[in-house]
Amino acid sequence: MATRAQRSSGWMADLSLGFKLIEGKTVLSHRERKGPLAVQRSFYPESGVCHVYVLHPPGGVVGGDTLTVKTDLADRAEALITTPGATKFYRSAGSVAKQIQILSLSKQACLE
Repeated sequence: MATRAQRSSGWMADLSLGFKLIEGKTVLSHRERKGPLAVQRSFYPESGVCHVYVLHPPGGVVGGDTLTVKTDLADRAEALITTPGATKFYRSAGSVAKQIQILSLSKQACLE
């Protein structure tokens, strides 16, 4: 069954992430979502830098979609945010698609 967040008007999704440094390791301290954006668990391939994958299960951005990712890093937090593959933007019959990124970094924070 289709919901308001699905195909007829495009996907509407919001993802809010917060990172903070705790005992020399950046942790994902806040995660809130609406719609089909999600984050897998954090992982640490390089010491205290927090890595996360942002997932969009529908697989691409099409006309009518509005995807918003808000990221906030506290003082000295270090994070890398990525997707499993390049985000695909598909051709549209006229509807506009938006991908909005709002990035906030405090003192000496680092975001890739």
